[in-house]
Amino acid sequence: MTVLDRPKNLDRPKNVHRPTGEGGNGCGLTKLGAESGTLASPNYPDTYPQHGSCSWTLRVPRGRTLRLVFGDLDIEESEGCSNGSVVITPSNGTPSIGPLCRLNTVEMKVSVNSSEAKVVFWSGGHRSGRGFLLSYSTDQFPELISCNKRGSHFTSDQLSVYCPAGCKDVPGDVWGNNGQGYRDSSLVCKSAVHAGVVSDSLGGRVSAARQKGSTRYDSTFANGVLSKTGSLSDRKMLFSQECNGKLTASVANASSFWGNAGGQTSSRSSPSETWAADDRNPWVELELRERSTVTGIVTTGSAKSYIQNYTLHFSKDRRNWKPYLLKGAASRDVKVLEAYSDGYVSVLNSLHPPPVARFVQLKALSWHGRASAQVQLLGCPAPRGTARTSPATDAPVVQVNATTARPNTAPTGDTIIVKETAQVCSLTTKPRV
Repeated sequence: MTVLDRPKNLDRPKNVHRPTGEGGNGCGLTKLGAESGTLASPNYPDTYPQHGSCSWTLRVPRGRTLRLVFGDLDIEESEGCSNGSVVITPSNGTPSIGPLCRLNTVEMKVSVNSSEAKVVFWSGGHRSGRGFLLSYSTDQFPELISCNKRGSHFTSDQLSVYCPAGCKDVPGDVWGNNGQGYRDSSLVCKSAVHAGVVSDSLGGRVSAARQKGSTRYDSTFANGVLSKTGSLSDRKMLFSQECNGKLTASVANASSFWGNAGGQTSSRSSPSETWAADDRNPWVELELRERSTVTGIVTTGSAKSYIQNYTLHFSKDRRNWKPYLLKGAASRDVKVLEAYSDGYVSVLNSLHPPPVARFVQLKALSWHGRASAQVQLLGCPAPRGTARTSPATDAPVVQVNATTARPNTAPTGDTIIVKETAQVCSLTTKPRV
């Protein structure tokens, strides 16, 4: 595409969609992490609004460079991209890639030799177009894939990919669960979040085997993702996950036991038994057989009584307790975990990063009937000498600003490499292999 003058109708966009923060804002899906993230145009994958403008600043640690992948790019093509476009500008401010306005159903990868870049999306008057879906990572992860990549898109029986942060809320279905595997038509990264092998807030490397499919895939709710019931498929995905066995634990204490109301009790019970409280500030304390790395927790209620959400605290000596924190919370807010969703009373919550502890305390915040649950902790014995992992935080919140795009040149290749110097910026196109 040739270099064109700036279209006149870009000067004053109407009804600008001004973002209000990370996630759920007027600029569509936004999850920007320190090493990876995902963003999309407003209303994606439905038609994007007319006369809007959004921008995102992507940052990775200094000394690293950016790798981008467009999982989808469907902006109504027009002369000079006058009906909308995406422009990617490295940190020196020089327009480097774009405007992009076309239908591209094949993943398009972009390498920028900079640790920071601005992505600007602008829309004018148009009739159709899904917009775009874009993910990024650092150059440490060349195996980066898009959030809309499915298992059936691969031909190899072994998958080794890097899933970016933010795939949980990308539209697309997941069938099955981590125990029986996932139908290979499922989204890979969304399935990985559901299985607990990767954190949606952080992203990470994922390994999976594609094997002979199952006759049926059961629906479960795990890590904020509801999978669907699926029928027979030729192939399925099974994720590789270390340190995910069932831990032996017993109920060491509780705020109360149903039928033994009021005050604490030293009564103990088997982990296979269901704990039920009889007070208004219910909590239960579990004692592990040995000091362990806790990677997840499964809570199971009944149709009449179940916990809706809760918080976790961990201790190695039963005297000093530390809460499990909301990732990325500057205020050190305690993370609230879901234990119920749309009739699903058995729910998995994976812990990233996993704490090391001997005692685990669950504090119910809301419940139906009475606070009641069978609790199963997942993980593995901690190696001797392992320091306890304190709840970590995610990437800092990245500010998203509304602006007007300035189109420039558009590339035509599938892989674009931008080389940045102090004063100049050159664009080269890498032919498709």
